[in-house]
Amino acid sequence: MEKEDYKFNNFKVTNLKISVKLLQSTSLKFVEDRCKLLQPIHKNITWRRCGNNYMTLRYKEFTYTLFKKSVKKDRLQHCNITRIRSKEDIPDAIGHLFVLVNQPPVWLDYTIDNISCSANANQEIDIVGIYMNELKTACVYDPLVFPALRIYCPKRLIEKSKKICSLVYRSGSIILVGGRCLQEIKNFFLWVLKITRKYPRLTRKYPRL
Repeated sequence: MEKEDYKFNNFKVTNLKISVKLLQSTSLKFVEDRCKLLQPIHKNITWRRCGNNYMTLRYKEFTYTLFKKSVKKDRLQHCNITRIRSKEDIPDAIGHLFVLVNQPPVWLDYTIDNISCSANANQEIDIVGIYMNELKTACVYDPLVFPALRIYCPKRLIEKSKKICSLVYRSGSIILVGGRCLQEIKNFFLWVLKITRKYPRLTRKYPRL
């Protein structure tokens, strides 16, 4: 199946993880007290302190991991934001961060650390057959630990991402994680799709590994 033949009707972004730097630092204690103050009005705020180094917060369906300000003066305070469904939601995710830290909103530069996607091969897949026969494909399968076959992206398909991995299930569901570039993830998905199409799940049973 060629790239142009696949319309990606069952391929969608499920989560974006981004990193931002606060131009004005704040203490974790201040943010915790701020959340306690806001919670009676904004009941969807939840938070958890993780020692003295960082805290996690849930607000407006986004998840924030705010790290303690570095002792080095030239380093800005770091925050990760996840549960972002699309690039169009990034401005809202950053804007809500300023509510939590009680600072006037400004635009912050961000980097995309990870894009998670879901897709489907539209057929049940013989994942044991792939594992046993596709010897040149970097993959891991241990059903006692995890029910999916992990297939890793060949380096020739990656330029901007460090490592992309797919989780291939017998049902035909495919989860793709670890990418930073959506086009690279799509190219990898099409590569995985070509492999899975060769292994429709049949009634034949393989011995337990």
